[in-house]
Amino acid sequence: MKAIFLSASVPYREPFVNYFDAIAIRESVLALVSVCVRDRELVFGGHPAISPLVEHAARSLGALDRVHIFQSNFFKDKIPAVAREFPNLHWTRKGSDISKSLTVMRKQMIGFRDFGAAVFIGGMEGLFEEVELFKKAYPGAPIIPIASTGGAAKNLLDKGEGPQDPGVIHSLKEENRYRKLLSELLPRD
Repeated sequence: MKAIFLSASVPYREPFVNYFDAIAIRESVLALVSVCVRDRELVFGGHPAISPLVEHAARSLGALDRVHIFQSNFFKDKIPAVAREFPNLHWTRKGSDISKSLTVMRKQMIGFRDFGAAVFIGGMEGLFEEVELFKKAYPGAPIIPIASTGGAAKNLLDKGEGPQDPGVIHSLKEENRYRKLLSELLPRD
């Protein structure tokens, strides 16, 4: 099965910090790992609040080797220790500043595998760059913004990104049974 791309973070900057649900972010990340890593790879950029969740869930399922985490050398001395626990830790070159470094990382990460879908959880402005890169690389692949987590993921769905079915849109906004939701929405290719 094709890999799944995860774009997630816990917002801490305006305006995203004003409307997010930290528990929903945690629960949806854990659900994605449990639904995904049993039979396919998960690829994500190692946001410090998300890496420990992914590591714990994947390790508990005995599937840590199915997770690929990307980190920019810009953060080499700043990443949480748990990020170094991933056997598939991919370092990307440092750009001239933080923004360029993150763009380099995002391009490498999104070009790393043939993805079957992208899941967006919480997030800030970087999520918008990631969705555009993903859409360009994988036109027609499902974009799944879990809007109930708030942050940029909510903005994505509000702007019409993702599924167009009214029932699915409602579920992405309201459903908190994330394992069920992701099991239904992730492609089974």
